[in-house]
Amino acid sequence: MRPRVISLIAVLALVLAACTGDVAGTTTTAAPEEEPTTTAGADPTTTAAVATTTTGGDAEDPLAEFGESTDADPALVEKALGPVGEVPDIVLASIARAGQDLDQAIIDKAIECYTNAVECDTGTGGDVIMGYADGGGLNVWRQVTRMEAILQALTYPEIGTIVMRDAQWSTDPAVPIGDINYMVERGVTFIIGYPDWGIALGDAIKAAEAAGIPYVPYSAGWVGLPGQDGALVPGEDYLAIVGEDLCALGESFSGVINEGVGEGTIGVLGGTPGNALSLGWQQCHIPTLAEGIDVINPPADPNSTTGDTYWANDIAREVVSGWLSTNPDIAGFSYEYADGLYTALDGVEIDEMTIAIRTDEQTLFCDWAERNNPNYRIWYSAGGNFQSRTAVTAQMLNLAGYEVPDNIVVPHVMREVTAADCNPDRVTPTVSNTSLVPDEVLALMYPGG
Repeated sequence: MRPRVISLIAVLALVLAACTGDVAGTTTTAAPEEEPTTTAGADPTTTAAVATTTTGGDAEDPLAEFGESTDADPALVEKALGPVGEVPDIVLASIARAGQDLDQAIIDKAIECYTNAVECDTGTGGDVIMGYADGGGLNVWRQVTRMEAILQALTYPEIGTIVMRDAQWSTDPAVPIGDINYMVERGVTFIIGYPDWGIALGDAIKAAEAAGIPYVPYSAGWVGLPGQDGALVPGEDYLAIVGEDLCALGESFSGVINEGVGEGTIGVLGGTPGNALSLGWQQCHIPTLAEGIDVINPPADPNSTTGDTYWANDIAREVVSGWLSTNPDIAGFSYEYADGLYTALDGVEIDEMTIAIRTDEQTLFCDWAERNNPNYRIWYSAGGNFQSRTAVTAQMLNLAGYEVPDNIVVPHVMREVTAADCNPDRVTPTVSNTSLVPDEVLALMYPGG
């Protein structure tokens, strides 16, 4: 059984030989090639499973002819991503749909699909069958990400059925492989998901593509790092990849640590041993650390990771406790998973520390606020739950005839935690503040708070 939240489990990041842009703690990633257009258009509000979608956008909107609008609410863009620069059109289109006004019928249908968690009739009669294949499950991050995808699907009346499978981090790759094979047999129109087993799923994904069922992973779910033996190539072996440039993220982490620590010893944490998500940013983070910074138990080689925690809170605690027993003066940590680090540092006295983190569960942030220590600083990026929405929109654009880019880069920016990042009224402190699932839906998902 996994703990209540797990950050971003076992998937692949884009590893570049060099990443452009400043690596200071507040720097955004390099801008995508595609210039976003945000000209005003029709209201993208949708009534989903119970009515007809309105997306629209005027003739100048680059996605209008494909039924999408890039006129996303700037407040939602900043909520999901922070104060980033340019945002790709597909990402804007997916966030525009997240701005829907949810009536009770939509909320009821979303909760019905979430609760059934196997197969859901959206009620529209649409011919499109969406497949959702998650290699994990049973934790808040995965559940909220699934709800993001459900809510996005309900903005498309073309989607009449949602088929869901959850491998629950099975240690046997045959389980997630079987889930993808089942979806092929079920005749889904497309599949989105999180390929925790990476390359091991390659044959199943290629078989789905050969059957005319395109696959799009989210949150940098690369099916093998570029150049890795056996890796699939997005745009060739599967439709596209949605996620941050995690090499740039690793360099952003270095900017935070280099400035905040300067000289000293840090701990670098990751998820499942050797997973490409952790591997991607660690490969670019560790080499760009300042000369006076030492990493506890550095990776044995460039193709391995350090600080493996399986994104499990209890294991993160064991790893950090072990490090502190021999290195009591650890000056900083880099990790993808805020709630796991909260558990690891719970009860630990902190004098001076800098943390670079990816997700934004406010358990860590509220603990930081309670400590009220000016020498303890945290910088974070974003939870990334909404990226499953972008995967849905990419698939629907593909069906509409749009040429989807093989790498949909989600921009990131590092933000310093402030007291405002601890919200005592949050439905549950283990849901990322950057999630686009509305509070009224979260309250039904987690009635106990």
